[in-house]
Amino acid sequence: MIQRTTTPVFGSAIYCSEIDIDEKKIVSLIDAPIKSSQVGTEYRGKDSYYVLEQKKFKSLKNAILKEFHHYASEVLQYSNKFKITTSWFPQLDKGEQGQPHNHNNCFISGVLYLKTYENSGDIVFKDYRDSRFMLFPKQYNLYNSKDWVYKPTNKMILFFPSSLYHEIEENKSEYTRHSLAFNFIPIGTLGDITSDSHLVSKY
Repeated sequence: MIQRTTTPVFGSAIYCSEIDIDEKKIVSLIDAPIKSSQVGTEYRGKDSYYVLEQKKFKSLKNAILKEFHHYASEVLQYSNKFKITTSWFPQLDKGEQGQPHNHNNCFISGVLYLKTYENSGDIVFKDYRDSRFMLFPKQYNLYNSKDWVYKPTNKMILFFPSSLYHEIEENKSEYTRHSLAFNFIPIGTLGDITSDSHLVSKY
């Protein structure tokens, strides 16, 4: 039985589930992992940032799209179709971490964890909205937290709005952590009659 959860973090829906994949086989097929220090730099080989377009990952892409359909159609209730744009394999070595960032030029982002270990780097969502006053709650919850943490496990998949800031905590384990990151955009008609636009996919 698949355990799916949707958590309204900072007013945005973060979706967490697990997909049935052979994560060890996928890791063995990775040609060009991208270290956290290389994201956003000039290191932009096409094959490295469009890995889900490779034939050997076709079944993986289909599994992700199937789970994403549940999030977009059943949870968010969107009628639009969506297209995966960029996709890459982040590699987090011992002592490395990822700085706070969000994803531009996309609508929904996601991550699939392939090879994780205890203390190999949690993903932390950050609330950078102006709260006017700094208050200290008796107990943190969804309504008063400025950070929201997910502990990665193998086969775990997350979907979240691309505008949400997040960071990757330091990998304090002795091993390299592997994951797959990806972005989506909606395609078809966007807006109403006063702001109509079209995004057409060639795929």
